[in-house]
Parts: sequence; structure tokens; C-alpha cells
Amino acid sequence: MYGIFPERDDALREKSGPDRNAQDVIDEDFESFLDWRLSGEVYHQGVGAGYTIAIETSATRGSVALARGREVVRSEGFEPFRRPSELLMEPLSKILDLVGESRIELVVVGTGPGSYNGARVGIAAGQGIGVVHQCPTVGIPSLEGLPTVRSGGRCVVLGDARRGTFFTIDLDGGRIMGAPALLEHCQFEASVRVAVERGRTLVTLDEVSRLGLSECEVLSEVPSAALLLESWLDWDPEEQEALTRVPPQPFYLRPPHITQPKDAAGRG
Repeated sequence: MYGIFPERDDALREKSGPDRNAQDVIDEDFESFLDWRLSGEVYHQGVGAGYTIAIETSATRGSVALARGREVVRSEGFEPFRRPSELLMEPLSKILDLVGESRIELVVVGTGPGSYNGARVGIAAGQGIGVVHQCPTVGIPSLEGLPTVRSGGRCVVLGDARRGTFFTIDLDGGRIMGAPALLEHCQFEASVRVAVERGRTLVTLDEVSRLGLSECEVLSEVPSAALLLESWLDWDPEEQEALTRVPPQPFYLRPPHITQPKDAAGRG
């Protein structure tokens, strides 16, 4: 059942059982654990009809929610700041205490866009629960957990993509309609004007002032774990089944920057 890291696999087998919890899994070695879980070598179990947990840690406010069937039983919010891996554990522990000895059948994690580190922490925590409960962990874009997006209307999510660029993402019916568009500010302004003319609602996860759009009405919102659960339940069963087979990855606005190691001769 395990993967391509024999020493880690042996450690997981040795510590499996009732005394093992999600914090144990994460604390062992966060980076190695996450790399192992994202390798795609771990086979997910099927989805049942028990408890579902959702985790959202990519935005300025994090949250964890617990559902049974289609009913949200509990939701806990927190301010992740720069320590999401620490601050997540208290609300997550409260949610897990409610589950008790019952079984978790699925974990849903918001993948961003937003804080890359925050998204990785949420994925790691979700995968840790997945190891303990032998259940799937699925990732869906955090934007699908925004209140305006869940209303189902046509909207455009705007944001500062850093490095002098901004992004737009079109959504309709609660779902992302295409890849992000990365634009310099003059192009960004023109794209926003077109969206307004077409009657789209403008939403951002950033502070509105960072967008430089003084003449536009832009809603500032954060995604929630409870709304991520709602989004997941709106996916059709075939899409849900397919997603359980895909290891969750952070939502990249652009390909991640990877520094290539120099060879023995010192060449790049």
C-alpha cells in the first residue's frame, strides 16, 4: 500500500494503530512526508458516506469543517498568519475530537491560489488524516469556497501575482472556467473593464487597494472550509471519483521556480 520510500513506509507501519494521529504523521518530517504523499505512489481508498473533513489554509483566515453526509456539523476558524502549521492544530484537534472513534471517509483540502506555504500545510494535514483513517484526500481550488463564487453567478477573481503582474480567473456556476491569465497592470485594467461591461462580479482574496482599480467595485473575501465542502458536494460522482485518484497539489499561478543544481565542474 505504501510507496517508494522503504524506510518511511516501515516507520508508518510501526506507528500505525490507535495511538497514532495526524499530528504524529506531520511531526515526523514535514517535508519528507509531504514529498512522499505528493509522489502519487500511495493508493487511495474508496469514498464512503461517513464523516468528511475540509481544511482551508491558503488565505488570510483559515478554517476547518466537519460534515456528516451533506450536513456541516462544526466549523472552526483561525488566523494562520506566518505559522499555519502550528495554528491549524488546535481547530483541527477540536474537529477530530468530535469524530472520536468514528471513521473519516474523505478529506477535502483547499489548494489555493494564495499562500503557497499555507496550502502545503493544509495538504500535509489532510494527507496525515488520510494515512490514519485510510481514506482519500482530495484537493480543490480554494476559489470554489468563496461566498460570491458559491452563489453560482458569473464572476472574475482578481489578484496580485507579484513580480509586476496581476491575475484574473473566470468562474461560473461555482466552478473555475479556465486557466489564470497573468497580465501587466495596463492589460489587467483593460481585462477588468471588459468583465465589468459584461456584468461580471469582481472578487479578490487580496486587499482591494493592492489591485490599483480605484474605479471598480471589488469584493474582498476569503474561502471557507464549509463552502469547500459545499463545492465538493456539487461535483458529479464521476468527477469526484476521478479526483480521489489524483494527489492534491498547490494551485500554481505560474510554474514553480526550481533552482537547478550546478554540476561538478561548477557550470549552471
